[in-house]
Amino acid sequence: MLRTKRRRKYSKRSLKGCRTCRATSNVVADETRSSRHVKCDESPGVCNNCKSSGRKCDGYDLHRLPLEKRALSLTQPTYPQPGWVTTTDERRCFSYFRECSMPGLGALFNSSLWQKIILQISHVDPAAYHAANMLGALHEDSDANKMRLSGEDFQRVRHRFALEQASRAYTHLSHRQASNDPQFREVIMVCCLLFVMSELLLGRYDNAFQHLHSGLRILKETQEYHRAISLDDSLVRAFERLDIESAHFGPGVPFLFAHAGIDNKLHILDLFSNMQTVTDVHRSVTLLLNMGIPFLARCWPLSAVEIAAEYGDLFQKQQQILSLNYEFQRYFRIFYSVVYHTLSGRDQLGVDVLQLQSLGQILSLKTCLIKGPVPNSLTPEYITLLSAHQALVAKLSDRPTFTLDYGVVPGLWVVASQCPDYSIRLQAIHTLQIWPHCEGFVNSNVVVSMALENMKTELRIRGQPDSSIIDADTEEELSRFLFNTLKSTQQATNWSFIRGIDLLQR
Repeated sequence: MLRTKRRRKYSKRSLKGCRTCRATSNVVADETRSSRHVKCDESPGVCNNCKSSGRKCDGYDLHRLPLEKRALSLTQPTYPQPGWVTTTDERRCFSYFRECSMPGLGALFNSSLWQKIILQISHVDPAAYHAANMLGALHEDSDANKMRLSGEDFQRVRHRFALEQASRAYTHLSHRQASNDPQFREVIMVCCLLFVMSELLLGRYDNAFQHLHSGLRILKETQEYHRAISLDDSLVRAFERLDIESAHFGPGVPFLFAHAGIDNKLHILDLFSNMQTVTDVHRSVTLLLNMGIPFLARCWPLSAVEIAAEYGDLFQKQQQILSLNYEFQRYFRIFYSVVYHTLSGRDQLGVDVLQLQSLGQILSLKTCLIKGPVPNSLTPEYITLLSAHQALVAKLSDRPTFTLDYGVVPGLWVVASQCPDYSIRLQAIHTLQIWPHCEGFVNSNVVVSMALENMKTELRIRGQPDSSIIDADTEEELSRFLFNTLKSTQQATNWSFIRGIDLLQR
């Protein structure tokens, strides 16, 4: 007798049903390992099934994510579930945020920000939970799009889902606006940070800066008027880093964290001379970046006439910051010979990244007051900087697609935009292309696009044929991508590196 195969009956996935009934169905299925479902009658406003059983109806989702077997494997309950109604789509996005976004965001340096602060808060606060889901949905979408900034596109299902999660986060924050809970300020700042990163994934820089400034205003107010409220130091440092980096994307100065560290040289040298851990090196390089980034943001947009008018003051500050970088390098060599070999592989990578940040800043500082071609005598330094970046990229087996820390993009931009040898520039561009990712405000695709446009313009000025530098289709796609990104950003004309190469005036 022939046995016929029993076919499991699959029903079409409902795109409707209230959140409460869908969540209850999932609980029933998980507990009984059966396919039982709680039927929702989908009545407008509040479903009768919830009403008759005395449950609170959490309303209806406007958008559902497509069913994906690979993504659903992330939803296994390895962490305690939140104490409120969640849907399968939300748990899936939160799993992506937890398993994919967070490890990358904290990949380069150990920090309690993601594993301790943001993960814990998003497990106990609905606003932070929905904000994390928004970031998870957008990060998953950006990963699939090779980190190309696309703007908000409601044809993309994850963008629609992210918008709904943002709306839910705003609603929860609004309900607690008058709360006297001392932890509420930290919740708001966590949400602001998640909003900033979500907008950066969309390429909506103007919106990202609005959220950043909102968080910085809350931070300033807390420090001035609510000193009894303790904010986690890693969260404050994250806002400080973004504020410093924002100097390149606006008026040229940080919104809140203005550092005058040059005046305290003895303290800085003492910090350098006592470097014994990765944390010490990180603190030292952060101090150098906090001084160097705003100075470069001030210098790059200046014309030759403007530099000549302020040359005395600019030259003095340039030499002071350069001197501190040289002193750091001297002490870093001692640290490297004594401590580096004792570190774990991850900590060694972190130290390598920090060294590149200082070396990239040194070359940027050397050339920031030069308007015109960079002297050929500096070409060996560009080659050395490029080789160091290529070695680091080769060592990174698991490359994060989104991190708040500077890694390789700023240094590779220095080579790709300034090196007198165009073949070296092309190597820097290629190194950026093999690792599409974001480092804070800086997107590798934007940097590649700008470097290509800059090189093409320089070649035309020199009378070279106006032909494609890389693959013609890729070059056209990147050019269109850059145009759309800059067109949608009101502050693009103030970006220091764009003004520095006169990209919008060509």
